[in-house]
Amino acid sequence: MLLFFLPLAAGCTSSNPPPPPPAAATVSPSRSAAAQAALDRLVGATRSHDRAAFDLTVSGRDPSFRDRARLLYANLSSLPLEQLELRLQPGEQDLPAARRELLGRDAWRQPATVTWRLVGEGAAAEHTVWLTFTLREGIPLLAGTSDTPSGGAAPEPIWWTGPVTAVRSGPASMLVGAGQPTAAWSSRVRAAVTQVQRRLTAGPAAGWSGSVVVEVPASRARFEAVLGSADGGYANIAAVTLPEGPAARAAVRVVVNPDVTRTLSGTGVAIVLLHEMVHVASRSAQSPAPTWLVEGLADYVALQAHRSAAAGAAEPLLQRVRARGAPQQLPADDRFRAAADDLAVSYAEAWLACRYIAERYSPAALQRLYTAVDSGVALDEAVQDELGVSTQELTTGWRRYLVRLAS
Repeated sequence: MLLFFLPLAAGCTSSNPPPPPPAAATVSPSRSAAAQAALDRLVGATRSHDRAAFDLTVSGRDPSFRDRARLLYANLSSLPLEQLELRLQPGEQDLPAARRELLGRDAWRQPATVTWRLVGEGAAAEHTVWLTFTLREGIPLLAGTSDTPSGGAAPEPIWWTGPVTAVRSGPASMLVGAGQPTAAWSSRVRAAVTQVQRRLTAGPAAGWSGSVVVEVPASRARFEAVLGSADGGYANIAAVTLPEGPAARAAVRVVVNPDVTRTLSGTGVAIVLLHEMVHVASRSAQSPAPTWLVEGLADYVALQAHRSAAAGAAEPLLQRVRARGAPQQLPADDRFRAAADDLAVSYAEAWLACRYIAERYSPAALQRLYTAVDSGVALDEAVQDELGVSTQELTTGWRRYLVRLAS
């Protein structure tokens, strides 16, 4: 997951696989097959915009589920989906007593895999959700989507969390939650795509078409639901670039924390988006490159485009250099986790390492270095080949550079 942290605030990469389902009860093959058939009819009804057929797949025993069902139909029937599948997983479970009393003695919950892909995307997203079924005259009907067992949150599709609007601007698509300024986000994303196409000229980013999906949930709580975080651990993260699903070829999406529109200036929001677009264009989510190079390159491109913000981004690190001297080593990967201490310092170290490379050698050399490491070349070998120095010599030069900046 590629995070973008801002004091200024933003970007990093890792997947959030869903937690394994709890121990399963014995599944009736015929009942499970019938439930799958009901899901197939439900999906077919949304794809054909047949509300009456959709309603025939949904139970009305829980009055509170009616609004939820309407939301799912509205989202799934309006999104520009190239692919939508719901496949039940093994793991059928009994419901708590209060839910069985409401929905019937034979009601149950079961995990399902949601696979979905927007028009124009080259890969599909994949999520695990929990579905509740009840029987009417022996036929399974969908009766709930909130009977999730305890044991940890799992990432959710943005359209699972609330109403969304889809907007397409050239090769870029946006899924925007209720209350968010759709036109403004479209303009911001388009500007970030243009900047990346102008500034990245080497490696996988050189021929990037600008194809990207940006998700802007309605609230920070829904942002964290999309990430599968229930503990507020992403409160200070402005945006995340991540594969949505465990598959090696899962769709890579940018998910924006909507709080950035309330806490950052227009320049700050532009930096967040540009940083994340670098991750998408350079395929950072799948890159073997060390995190300092991944994040540093993204910040270098973003802050070269918005140089007025550079001093503020550097200051947390430069204050530490004045007090303690320059860091001994380039920052390790674990220093970029969402809950890590001193994220602002870690990001500044990575950015200024990449800025040092660009100034000492050239911006092209920085991009060639990333391209080499991204292709599987060991860092020490790539540094020697592209910069003509050892990694230790590079580190020593970077440390001296920090001392000069701090003086």
